[in-house]
Amino acid sequence: MLFVTIYTTQFLVTASMGVIFAYLADLQDRYGLSHLELGMVAAAGFVAGLLAQLLLSPLVDRGHHRLVAWISVTAAVFGAFGFVFAEETWSLVTSRALAGLSFGLFGLVARKALIGRDISGSGAKVGGLLSCAVAGFISGPAIGAALSGISFEAPFLLTGTLMLLLGPVAAVLISKSPIAAASVDYSDLGNLLRRPRVQAAICVHVGIWGLIGIFDATVDRYLTDVGLSSGELAVGLLIIGIPLMALPPYTGALAERLGGGRVGVPALLLFVPAVLLYGWIGGLASFIAVGLAEAVTESYGVMGAQVLVLEATGAEQAAMGTGVLEAVGLLVAAGAAFGGPPLYGQLGPRWLFGGWAVACLILAVIAMLRLKAVKIPPKVITQSH
Repeated sequence: MLFVTIYTTQFLVTASMGVIFAYLADLQDRYGLSHLELGMVAAAGFVAGLLAQLLLSPLVDRGHHRLVAWISVTAAVFGAFGFVFAEETWSLVTSRALAGLSFGLFGLVARKALIGRDISGSGAKVGGLLSCAVAGFISGPAIGAALSGISFEAPFLLTGTLMLLLGPVAAVLISKSPIAAASVDYSDLGNLLRRPRVQAAICVHVGIWGLIGIFDATVDRYLTDVGLSSGELAVGLLIIGIPLMALPPYTGALAERLGGGRVGVPALLLFVPAVLLYGWIGGLASFIAVGLAEAVTESYGVMGAQVLVLEATGAEQAAMGTGVLEAVGLLVAAGAAFGGPPLYGQLGPRWLFGGWAVACLILAVIAMLRLKAVKIPPKVITQSH
C-alpha cells in the first residue's frame, strides 16, 4: 500500500509539472510573455524546489516528515489549480513555484519513507520513484494535448482534482512510516558538501539537471519553430521517456552493486554527445533518436549520483544528502531555465546545447578527480562513510 500510493502520488506531482511544460509556448503566445518572462515562469519551479529542499531536508532527517509531506501535497493542489485562474506573469510564476515546491518536497519525504531504517536495497526503491516521476512528467504533455480541445484549464483541473483526492492519503501513509531519524542541523550541510563522493555526485547531477533546465524552458519553443505540433511533441516525449520509466530500478540496483561512481561518471561522459546532438534536431524522428540516447545515459547518471550520496550518508542522513544533491541540481536547472530562452533567441539551439555539452565534459573530469580522493572503494551501499 505504501509503495503503490507513494509511486502514484509522485506520478501526479510530476504530471502537474509536465502539463505546463508542453504549454510554455502557448503561455507565451496566450499572455504575450517576453522571452525573459517565459524564463521566469520556467525557472520558478526549480527555484522553489531548491529552497524548499535546502531549508526542510534536515527536518525530515530529524523525524518531521509528516509536516513536510502535508506541505508538499497542499502545494501540489494549489499549484495545479493556480493555472486555472492565473492571467498575469506574477500569478503564473506563483503557480509554477507551488508546483516546484511540491515536486522538491514530495521526492524528499518519499525517498525517506521508502528507505526506512535500512539503506540496503535503496537503489531499486529510489529508482522506482524516479521511474514514476519521469512517467508523470512525460505524461503531462499527453494529458495537456488530450484535454486541450476542451479548454486550456482542463488539464490543470484534472491533475489538481486527482492530487486533492490522493495526496492526503499519501501524506498519512508517509507520516506513519518508520524512518531512521538523526540529530542533524544546518551545519551538517557543510560537512556533507566536503565529502568527495557527494562532490562527485553533484558534478553528475549538475550536468544532467542543467540540460533538464534548458530542455524544460526551450524545447517546446524550439520544436514549434522546427514545425512540430503539440501532439507530435507529446508523442516524442512519451517515446523518449521510456528508458527513464523502465531503467532506473535496474540502474539503481546496478549502482548499488558496483558503486555509484562506477556507474554515474561513465554515464555523464556518454551523456555529452547526446546533449550536443540536441542542437541539430530537424524533426520528430531526429528528436526521438537523440532523446532516446540521452534518456538511457541519464537513467544511469541520475541513479549513480543518488547511490553515491547514499554511500556517504547512510539511512540517517538520507533526506539531507539527497536533498542537497537535488537542491544543487535544481539551482543549476533554475539558472538554465531562466537563461535558456534568451540564449536560444540570441544564439540558436546549436550553440546553446553545444555549450552545455562542453560543460558536462568538464564536470565528468572533475567528478573523476574527486573520486580519486576516496580511499575506500565505493562498493557496498550499506556502509556509511
